Amino acid sequence: SWGLPAAVKSDGTASPVWIPAGLVIPLIVGGAVHRLRIRRTDPGDGARYVVVSGSSPAPMAWNLERAAAVIVESELDGLLLNQEAGDLAGVVSMGSAQVKPDRITHEALTAAAVILVSLDTDDAGARAAWTLWPATYGRKAKRWPCVGGKDPGEARAKGLDLNNWIIA
Repeated sequence: SWGLPAAVKSDGTASPVWIPAGLVIPLIVGGAVHRLRIRRTDPGDGARYVVVSGSSPAPMAWNLERAAAVIVESELDGLLLNQEAGDLAGVVSMGSAQVKPDRITHEALTAAAVILVSLDTDDAGARAAWTLWPATYGRKAKRWPCVGGKDPGEARAKGLDLNNWIIA
């Protein structure tokens, strides 16, 4: 009913789609669901985020026609930044520090005048911010870490005005 190809186990029985309890973060393009990512309520020993089988790996993006773009990891951070500063800059949520832009996002970022790389302030985010982004987009890719938090959501919770952070 979701338009996914039938998944079959090696013994020939149907393989169900697993959707854990949690916050559903959909990627909707043209009215169609392209991805469901779940931020699990109780990950236990498993992954905090789960992407439902058959989902698109494309990044979530908003307002890429703007002259500036901000790159973040989490879709929740992307949604927050779009809400707070979407009138100033486009926002791209990669889903992970190691993910590269898809063709459509790459073309939009190539046209941008400036790209603020605000991946999480951890080792993985720093490595990608200093290697992948400048190697791909040159000097217009600027490392732009959050002030007072590891990501925009945590920084805002600690009082950072995200609109002023982007303007700066």
